[in-house]
Amino acid sequence: MKRNKICGILNLTESRLVAYPLTRHRPIASLPFCSRYRLIDFPLTNLTTAGVETIGVFTDDNLRSIYDHVRSGKEWGLDSIHGGLFFFAQPNSDGNKVGVNREGDIINYFNNIEFFEKSESEYTVIMGTQMLCNIDVKAILRHHIEQGAEITVVYRSVEAHDNNDHRASCLTIDEDGRVRGLKSCGMHEGTGKLFINMDIYILKTELLTKLIRNVVAENEHCNLNDVLHQAVINLPSNGFEYTGYLKNVTSVQAYYQANMDMLQDSNLMALLKGNQSINTKVKNEAPTFYSRSSDVQDSLVANGCMIHGEVAHSVIFRNVTIEKNAVVNSSVIMQGSSIGSGAELHYVILDKQVRIEPNTKLIGTKNKPIVIEKNSVISRISEGIPSIVTDTKDQGTDRENFNPLFS
Repeated sequence: MKRNKICGILNLTESRLVAYPLTRHRPIASLPFCSRYRLIDFPLTNLTTAGVETIGVFTDDNLRSIYDHVRSGKEWGLDSIHGGLFFFAQPNSDGNKVGVNREGDIINYFNNIEFFEKSESEYTVIMGTQMLCNIDVKAILRHHIEQGAEITVVYRSVEAHDNNDHRASCLTIDEDGRVRGLKSCGMHEGTGKLFINMDIYILKTELLTKLIRNVVAENEHCNLNDVLHQAVINLPSNGFEYTGYLKNVTSVQAYYQANMDMLQDSNLMALLKGNQSINTKVKNEAPTFYSRSSDVQDSLVANGCMIHGEVAHSVIFRNVTIEKNAVVNSSVIMQGSSIGSGAELHYVILDKQVRIEPNTKLIGTKNKPIVIEKNSVISRISEGIPSIVTDTKDQGTDRENFNPLFS
C-alpha cells in the first residue's frame, strides 16, 4: 500500500455505561479479553496489518489505561519515524458521571482537524472497539475504490430471529449493495435478514474534514458516529459485508459471552488468527504452575498463575492464584486475583486484584454473571445476587448500586 494512502481513526468515545461497573475506571477499549488481550488490540491490529502507519486515538479524559497499554505502539509496528500513534483527549463535560459528554465528541475532531491534513492521506478508516472482530481493511478499501461510493460502511448479515442486539443500528441495502437507509435494529419486525451496522467506515479524508466543519459551523452538538450515520443516508454509500466472528460489546453479559465464546476452537481461531494474528502488549511471565491437586478442563489460562483447585469452562488471566479445594466454573478471572481455599465461583467476573476469602460462594447465572469490581475483598456467602456488585470502598457514596450482602 502506498505510504500515507490511508490513515486510521480509533473512535473511543464509546459509552462506558453499557459495561458498568467494569468501565468505572477504564474505557471499553481497555477491557481485558481472552486471558491476555485488551479490546483495543483488535482495531489496532486490523489497521496496522493493512499498512496504516498513522492512527489517531480520539477519546475522553480517561486516557491513562489506554496509554499504559499501547504506549508507542511498538507491538503494532507504530514506533517508526513515519506516522505513529497520536492521542487526542477531550475533557468530559460532566466529569462526575461515567461516560457522559453532553456536548458530543465532534468538537474534539474539529479542534484537531490539523491531524487529518498533516497525515496527507487520501482515505480515512474509522472504527471503534465495541465491535469485536478481525477484519481485512485492505479488502474494504479495494471494495470502496471499485464501487466508487462516497462512503463505505461495514455490516454483518444475521437472521432476524438470531439477533439479540437491539442497541445496534441496521442498514437497508439494495441488490446493488447501496445503502438506502439506517434505523435501530430494535425497530425491525418479522423475519428475514438484518444488516447490522458495525460502525466501520471508509471515506476520503477531504470528505471527512468537510463533514466535521459543516456540523460545527451549524453549531450542532453531536458525536462523530451521528455525523457518519447521516452522511451514509444522504450521500452515495456502499455496504461491505463482513462474515467473520463478531460480538458487539454493549453489556456486561455480551462481554462475558465474548470471553466464553473463545473456549470454542472455531471462534478462537476465527478471531485471533483470522485475517491476521492479533498483537498485544508483551509481558514476560513464568509458566503457570499446576499442582497435583489441580483439575483444569476446557479453560484458557494465561502465564504466571498458581492453580491448586478446580477450574472448568473459564478464562483466567495472568498472575491468578486459585487455592486448593477452590472451584471456579464458567467464570472470567482477571489479572492478579486470588481465590481462597474452599471458595466456589459460578458465572462470575472478577476484575483485577480481587481477593476472594476462603469458603466464599458467588453463584450467578449465564445471563446475569456476578461482577466484582477491581481491588475488592469478598468474604460472604451469596447466591442469586444482582449482576452488578460495587466496590466495597465505594458503597458509602454509591447508594444506587448498594448491596447489603457486602455491607
